[in-house]
Amino acid sequence: MSRPEKKKKLSSDLSSPPTINGVVSNQENHHQPLSRRWEDLEVDCLANVFARVGMESLLLALPFVCKSWYATSHNPLCWRSLSFPDFEPNPLFVSVHEIDFETRKFGPFYDKFINEYRINRTRFSITGFIKLVIKRSDGKATSLKLPGFCNEEALRYVSETCPELRMLCLCDDLVLFKHCRIISELIGKWKYLEHLTLGGNCGEILKQYSGEGSVEYLSKSFEALLAFDKFSDGNLHKILVQVGIHCKNFMSLHIFETLVGEAEALAIVTMLPGLMDLTLGQSRIERDNLVMLLQGCKKLCCFNLWYCEGFEGCDAELLKLASHISEFWYKGGAVTDFTRLNVLKRNILTMGIKNQIWRKGRMLMARVFGLT
Repeated sequence: MSRPEKKKKLSSDLSSPPTINGVVSNQENHHQPLSRRWEDLEVDCLANVFARVGMESLLLALPFVCKSWYATSHNPLCWRSLSFPDFEPNPLFVSVHEIDFETRKFGPFYDKFINEYRINRTRFSITGFIKLVIKRSDGKATSLKLPGFCNEEALRYVSETCPELRMLCLCDDLVLFKHCRIISELIGKWKYLEHLTLGGNCGEILKQYSGEGSVEYLSKSFEALLAFDKFSDGNLHKILVQVGIHCKNFMSLHIFETLVGEAEALAIVTMLPGLMDLTLGQSRIERDNLVMLLQGCKKLCCFNLWYCEGFEGCDAELLKLASHISEFWYKGGAVTDFTRLNVLKRNILTMGIKNQIWRKGRMLMARVFGLT
């Protein structure tokens, strides 16, 4: 007689359930399902997941789940790609009686952040918030989209603490905001830069601008950000020249709400020979300068031309010049926003001058009454 086979001993290692042809068996003696807890994942794996959820979840949700997630949310790997939510200080435009009032709202995300962490609203600053977030990247950030309405202090901090940036988005208007005057000075700090976005937040300003006579001054916080010395469009040219000098791997440029003149078009062609992706949105460019770009940018693979003015549509000649570009997209219409936004910029600078006159008048009145 053959000896009966010994019964196989059930393994007590639940991490290795019985399998049939490599598939987990559903045997009756396998009562407990295989499960692993998120907090048991290796830190780098969990950080890799967290890096994809966005800043709002990293600050307002994940840290409150458990101690493990709180610790992982501070891992620099989670903060290599930084996209700040829109900063929407409100109000920007005020009556003469509200000039010195503090900003009361900052946008949905920042208002929620202030409430969640019980921050005194009068002490909150976007500069302090930017520093807090960037510090968590430990100098390893490679992609950064700054919020609008930041200042020179924040921009200089970024230049010192984010030397490995490949992508940078600065949405503040190059003409209105005085901190944009130093971008050309700081470009040399980002030698690995490959993509740059400039401008684009005038639309947010326009949402609050009513043009009504009763609201003809700027709030104190908005006034402090603006440049009143001159209305100049030469800033873009200086930035392009510095990008060409310092950023040897540069390949992508997006420009919004800006004048692209002959000097700027020439700088794009001569200083950015490796340019592969170009977007001009709600900007002004004359036909001759557009032709210069189409003829001179030999490596362009993608060119987006959205709602620009300065030329009468995209005719057969322009399409022929763009035939070497694999993705050429043109969107236009009878009415563009560039002229309207340019008028807005001039009105804002005029309001700022009125603010300054009002302040000087108040100082003079204080001196007069102080002497009597």
